[in-house]
Amino acid sequence: MKLKIRSMKKAQVITFDFSTSLIVFILFMAVFIGIFILSQAAEKKQEFELEYVFANLENNLRFSPNPGIDFFSDYRVDKAKLTTFVSLIGAGSIDDYVIGTVGNAHGIGLNPSGYSTCLYFTDNNGSRININGITALGYLNKRGASCEDVFSTSTDPCEEYENALAIFKPVLFDENDVYNNRIIQMNLVICKK
Repeated sequence: MKLKIRSMKKAQVITFDFSTSLIVFILFMAVFIGIFILSQAAEKKQEFELEYVFANLENNLRFSPNPGIDFFSDYRVDKAKLTTFVSLIGAGSIDDYVIGTVGNAHGIGLNPSGYSTCLYFTDNNGSRININGITALGYLNKRGASCEDVFSTSTDPCEEYENALAIFKPVLFDENDVYNNRIIQMNLVICKK
């Protein structure tokens, strides 16, 4: 009888240990899968923002009340129009063109007051292209400085912001001369407040 009770207690302990291990394993898997799914959702949101920033820039430049500044269209940058845009913007903010709505353009539903943007172009060797004495367009509101000033000090432009997004696209730099046209990189750094 004692042997039977001992073996029943042993069976109960084994069943309890197995059940506890199974529950812990299921909880661990649920947490792991949950974290994986949440990280994927955050990454997709950033990809959405970045991909539509380029489309929004092109759209807002096209519908701008200032004629002749639509320098970016179909992955082509017109140097003459870019020079006009740089002289118009100078060291000021380009957030309205990148994020917000200008004229009849639609924007992408993001509020420009929540972002600061820097736009610059680089050659194949990685050096920034100088246009009218400026190599980086935009103004960082939280830092109170132009992108040109921040980039010249080689510091992180978004160090005082909550989040930083960056994207670059190869574009054709159209200098209105077939022999001088070249492929460059158009770079956008977006600092989120």
